[in-house]
Amino acid sequence: MQRMSNQMKKNLRFGLLFMLLATISLGVSAQTVTLRGNVKDKTGEVIIGATVLDKANAGNGTVTGFDGNFTLTVSPNATVVISYIGMKTQEINVAGKNTLSVTLEDDVTVLDEVVAIGYGTTRRKDITGSVASVNADAIIAIPVASAVEAISGKLAGVQVTTTEGSPDAEVKIRVRGGGSITGDNTPLFIVDGFPVNSISDISPNDIESIDVLKDASSTAIYGSRGANGVIIVTTKSGKEGKVSVNYNAYISYKKIAKKLDVLSSYDYAKWQYERAMLADGKPDKYTGYFGNYQDMDMYQIEGNDWQEQTFGRVGFTFNHNLSISGGSEKTKYSFNYSHINDKAIMQMSGFKRDNLSLKLSNKPNKKVTLDFSLRYSDTEIEGGGANEQNEKSSADSRLRHAMIYPPFPVGSLIDNGDTDDSFNLYNPLVSLSDNDRFQERKTINMNGSVSWEIIKNMRIKTEIGLDDYRNVDNRFYGATTYYVRNIPSAANQGSPAIVFDKVSRESIRNTNTLNYDFQKWLPEHHHLNLLAGQEFVRTKQESHTTAVHGFPKSFGFAEATKLSAQGQANSIDNYLSPDNKLLSFFGRVNYDYQSKYLLSVTFRADGSSKFSEDNKWGYFPSAALAWRISSESFMENTKNWLDDMKLRLSYGTAGNNNIPSGQMSQTFDVKTTTWVNGFSSFWAGSKTMANPDLKWETTVTRNIGLDVTTWGGRLSGTLEAYLNNTKDLLIQFTTPGTGYDNQYRNMGETENKGLEASVNVIAIVRA
Repeated sequence: MQRMSNQMKKNLRFGLLFMLLATISLGVSAQTVTLRGNVKDKTGEVIIGATVLDKANAGNGTVTGFDGNFTLTVSPNATVVISYIGMKTQEINVAGKNTLSVTLEDDVTVLDEVVAIGYGTTRRKDITGSVASVNADAIIAIPVASAVEAISGKLAGVQVTTTEGSPDAEVKIRVRGGGSITGDNTPLFIVDGFPVNSISDISPNDIESIDVLKDASSTAIYGSRGANGVIIVTTKSGKEGKVSVNYNAYISYKKIAKKLDVLSSYDYAKWQYERAMLADGKPDKYTGYFGNYQDMDMYQIEGNDWQEQTFGRVGFTFNHNLSISGGSEKTKYSFNYSHINDKAIMQMSGFKRDNLSLKLSNKPNKKVTLDFSLRYSDTEIEGGGANEQNEKSSADSRLRHAMIYPPFPVGSLIDNGDTDDSFNLYNPLVSLSDNDRFQERKTINMNGSVSWEIIKNMRIKTEIGLDDYRNVDNRFYGATTYYVRNIPSAANQGSPAIVFDKVSRESIRNTNTLNYDFQKWLPEHHHLNLLAGQEFVRTKQESHTTAVHGFPKSFGFAEATKLSAQGQANSIDNYLSPDNKLLSFFGRVNYDYQSKYLLSVTFRADGSSKFSEDNKWGYFPSAALAWRISSESFMENTKNWLDDMKLRLSYGTAGNNNIPSGQMSQTFDVKTTTWVNGFSSFWAGSKTMANPDLKWETTVTRNIGLDVTTWGGRLSGTLEAYLNNTKDLLIQFTTPGTGYDNQYRNMGETENKGLEASVNVIAIVRA
């Protein structure tokens, strides 16, 4: 019995152990499930290489095979994430399932991208005109100093050129070439709805998108100012969510890549001897400056490397940016600060800029939205650059002295008395210090708006804004400059001079718009949107220029600036430009049927104070048609690879009044004198003859384009052809024999035509 009892105990223990192990095994088995599935696209084609991940464990994942199938072991309640390039990512809760059949949809984000089109936005797929865009990702991909550099080479039909490589260099932007011969071909710049003179002072880190309107159907909504194209800059706004703080910085160093080869001290002296002997066979011209030929070995020394001393230093650029954004459902905010400090490779040259921007948006209730934006820019530029004024040839460049100045002191060989300044030799460092300059630009822009949804789908918006620009430009001319040798009176020629220049400009803008969507009034598949608006812009500008001559010869830039009373005031010019006023009324109708057939009609009337009463108003209509070919039934077989194909056709007019104010009547300037009855100044008539018959310059544009998007937006492109004709050009015409220098007239025509092609490829998509 005892043996039986022991045996039973052993069997019982074994049985309990087996049951325990079985229970543990079953428990472990029940905590995982083998998931099998298949991934296809909307056409039923299998997707090879789609990623399947366990959301709770990123290290647990697999990819679909050649048959689109996958196998993955996960927990019973796991959530799996299925993704593929160009497709919308799906998250699926397994919830005890063993098999999955997944269909991924195309992620055509390119077509749904919002594009600014003037007083509103639209989806890229619904554009009927010619619009090119650059988004924030492309702008910040490569560190640049200004917004202008951000669009260089990125947009078809937009040409960006610069006079030099410095951050403050003059930049010219041309959209499809421009239409004027001698006038200004600069496009209209719009920043958050406000027209500005330049976008060079905007930090690239603060930009959300840049949209360029190129044809009249797009630019006609801006009427008189859109003839040369419109560049719309949208800055970043706050988004609902937690506070987001971002900081980024970069520093770069630069050095001249290669210097010009010049003669060594010994070779220079030897060349001078050979030159003297070739001239008349006598060494006298050599020995008078360099000594006896037998003593030439004394020049076996290292001479001055003027290139190194002038523009050979190591330069650097430091740029950093801080942004804070966030908000709730009712209030959103965005703050951005950026600073750039650029030390150039040339002595006495540098660039600094600080940017501040603030955007606030508040919805006190569902129908009202309040917006406020503030931008501030402070720029300082040191140095006179490579040229004294405007370079007319390479001989005018003051940097030439670094290449041709002797590598060692030669005494009287350095003759600065030639009447042709191009043949004079000056010490390169003296040449730089004699051409010194300091510029300071401050810009502040404020814009506020109230938007109210009166009834469903009808919204009115009122905007008011202020743009204030101040520029200080102090330019010093030393004894070696052309200015000092030729401009002052005979008594002051050869003595340092300085020119103080100040410009201030203030613009006030008020815009009122009404936007209504006729959604509930039309049958299904029909969409009609109406925009009507009124705008008033007033710009005031004044400039003050003072030239002071005859400073002591020992004075440099700093002394002349601080002790200007030590010189003689040569001229004081104060100029107050007549107010530039623009009153506008505009409207736009957008219609589409099934997003397949699209029509856009725009009209704008502009009244400008730059023209007389009879020619004050300009009228600028436009129309555009678009046909989405990819939505037709005969394109059904292309659905698996073709996302969108659209043909566009547009025709319209735009105007230009980009001339100085006050050209229709005689203006007067303050001039100095010593011979008019003892008076030191008097009012003198302007050198520009008035023309009361001036009228609008008008550009007629025709455009045809084809847009194609394929494979979920990974490959897209545009092909366009255009023809622009500009008539009644506003040209500054020389008027000999009249007592005036010139006169603005409407004369001549220009024609621009061309083809544009752009291709965008998304080769890699980040997860």
